[in-house]
Amino acid sequence: MANEEHLAILRQGVEVWNAWRENNPDINPDLSCLNFNKIDLDGFNFSNTVIFGSTFGSSSLRKTLFTRAFLQNTDLAGVDLTGSNLRGAFLNKANLLGANLCQVDLSYADLSETDLSSSCLIKAKLLQTNLVRAYLAGANLVDADLSHANLMLTTAAYTNFERAILTGACIEAWNTNERTNFNFVTCDYIYLRHEQQERRPSSGNFAPGEFTKLFQKSLETVDLIFRNGIDWDAFAYSFKKVEVENQGAQLDVQSIEKKGDGILVVRVAVAPDADKAKIHNDFMQGYEFAAKTLEAQYQARLEDKDKVINQLFSTIDQQNQLLAQTGDKVSIYYQPNSQFAGGIVDANTVDAQQIGGNIQNNNTEDFSS
Repeated sequence: MANEEHLAILRQGVEVWNAWRENNPDINPDLSCLNFNKIDLDGFNFSNTVIFGSTFGSSSLRKTLFTRAFLQNTDLAGVDLTGSNLRGAFLNKANLLGANLCQVDLSYADLSETDLSSSCLIKAKLLQTNLVRAYLAGANLVDADLSHANLMLTTAAYTNFERAILTGACIEAWNTNERTNFNFVTCDYIYLRHEQQERRPSSGNFAPGEFTKLFQKSLETVDLIFRNGIDWDAFAYSFKKVEVENQGAQLDVQSIEKKGDGILVVRVAVAPDADKAKIHNDFMQGYEFAAKTLEAQYQARLEDKDKVINQLFSTIDQQNQLLAQTGDKVSIYYQPNSQFAGGIVDANTVDAQQIGGNIQNNNTEDFSS
């Protein structure tokens, strides 16, 4: 419950309250579980104040100081917080549905499991903000800075991130849809898992516009489902064939997703007026035809390899048999500049009488001269 002494000072107005706060910096006021409906609290200093469980329905909190304030489970739905400072505030499980948070500083704040749906966060600062499991559906984050924010498991369907900064943000298992707007987003890199794991790109930075191209879901897509892996040669053949036969369909591979049990889903964006059923059927027929043709070619190559291997083994067997027949006889012929009379004798046993003829060496050097 709220501290009655603190509440009495608050009722004296913004000047008295702020002066008291300045003169008593070590006191953390307790204004918990209060109803502030339709009260003008513009410019009040609520830094380090305990306000959890309170209600601010239709109140005005413009340029109010909430740094490191405790606002858990607080109802701030529809409240005008324009220009306020909530840096490092604890807002987990708070209700900020439809709140005006334009140009608000929420850096390092805890907004986990907070309802920010349909809120206005234009030019808001959310550096390293904890938005785990936050609900951002329909929120306006145009020009907002979400550098290194944690968006793990965040619901961001129908959210407007146009021109927002997402460099270093964690987007593990977040939920977006085709109406989520990533136009002109600034993003050098992101993390697909928390604690800065699975960086994308693995090295270097995204090229301008690359993040939008990778993560913007198309309004019109065709899902190609593969249950036993993908033959990429067959895929390339069929994709090109369908592309040629359906000029104007604007085919573009959006994503490749693993769904478990060996299932892969390739999501292909198509033009709004494209016949998605025809494109799907044409692609799968072309893929199956190409896969069967390539499989036959692969099999033929394997059979050719088997023939070559068998021929090699046959050659080795013949050589082994030849060696066995020749026994231990070794014939060595090294004859640089040799001159012969008669023929060469090649036998296991050589009789001296077999050797004959006159030998004359015309290249002998006379050492006496």
